[in-house]
Amino acid sequence: MREPLRHRPFRLLFLAQCASFLGDAVFLVALAFAVIEVSGTASALGLVLGVGSVALIATFLVSGVWADRLPRLRVMVASDLVRVASQATLATLLITERAELWHLVALNAVYSMATAFFMPARTGITPQLLEPRLLMSGNGAMATAENLIWMVGFAFGGILVAAIGVGWAIAIDAATFVVSAAFLLAIGRVPPSAPAADRQPFLRELGDGWREMTSRRWLWFVILNATVFLLVYEAPLQVVGPLTMDDAYDGSRSWGFALSAMGGGAMVGAFLSATHRLRRPILWALGAFFACALVPVMLLVEAPLLALAATFAVVGLGFGLFDTVWESTVQSRVPADKVSRVSAWDWMGSMAGMPLGFALAGVLVESVGRTATLASMAVGTFLICVVFVLDRDVRSLGAELAPGGETDVPVRDSAGSTG
Repeated sequence: MREPLRHRPFRLLFLAQCASFLGDAVFLVALAFAVIEVSGTASALGLVLGVGSVALIATFLVSGVWADRLPRLRVMVASDLVRVASQATLATLLITERAELWHLVALNAVYSMATAFFMPARTGITPQLLEPRLLMSGNGAMATAENLIWMVGFAFGGILVAAIGVGWAIAIDAATFVVSAAFLLAIGRVPPSAPAADRQPFLRELGDGWREMTSRRWLWFVILNATVFLLVYEAPLQVVGPLTMDDAYDGSRSWGFALSAMGGGAMVGAFLSATHRLRRPILWALGAFFACALVPVMLLVEAPLLALAATFAVVGLGFGLFDTVWESTVQSRVPADKVSRVSAWDWMGSMAGMPLGFALAGVLVESVGRTATLASMAVGTFLICVVFVLDRDVRSLGAELAPGGETDVPVRDSAGSTG
């Protein structure tokens, strides 16, 4: 993992991301408790998170095209500066006690749209900064650092919210984007992935990304299942989790500790995927994913915090393994001049269920109660994990990235493949 960091441009990208990872972890904890502080209802939290997801998903429709058209570094710096403005404004409103629910809805939407431009650009720029043989190690180093920082940042965020309030915690998030933008600017010039003369009309380039995605069964199948997974598990957890912690545990400190444990597990998973080159890394990830079905059960019975944190850590292990292998697989199998568009379709498709999940979670908690909501999450999540583990294409992901790994999918293929 040290070798990618010897390359100065990648090292600067790595440092930029480390700064914003810390701020993002603090923000995820602070936002939930900011909504609870301003409104105090499950439906309000679902509304803020749901509108943010809609903004994120809708922006992905265009952000990938622009990340393939423009120098990706400029797109990333612009995204950071927009997020500085949105987070600083939100922090000021909360600190001065003038924040209203619509402020949180609108500013979280702006933050989400800026993030939607950043993520496909980051996926696309990594292969421009590293040669192919270093992609897995580079992504693993990035994911290991990310999850280490999430682990510390979630706990730090919980402590900050309790100690200095949600407004000042979000102000720290704004400052981290200033640091990120400074590191990115230090990289220097990174040219567009394709010359301007090769550009096609916007809608045609958007369609090219769609065709690249739908022509590969392994790609669209994972995206489809991720949509359902985020609808049934991830989105409801972000609503029900903080509410349960506020009622049955120690509020933001407990929620930050649980999320920190998940970040620790994800750090271990990312480290293993980058350093050990497991023959079938996805199988390990899929096994850990079954712990996701246990999380709602643990919240339902109000299990001891340490037991809950241990379950979150296993979930994180699966995420860390899967995310590193998935990012490297997309970067190696998709043509370089289309990878940001495919990444945008990936992000958009995967997260398509989030807004509905946020909205349904808030409504279900207030209509049928938290117990029924958590029980349905557990059953639904278990069934999705079964579908994942039974699919041959999913089980084969990452096999070609291991030493001596064999696959029938050519690297950087431009034609469709079933994996």
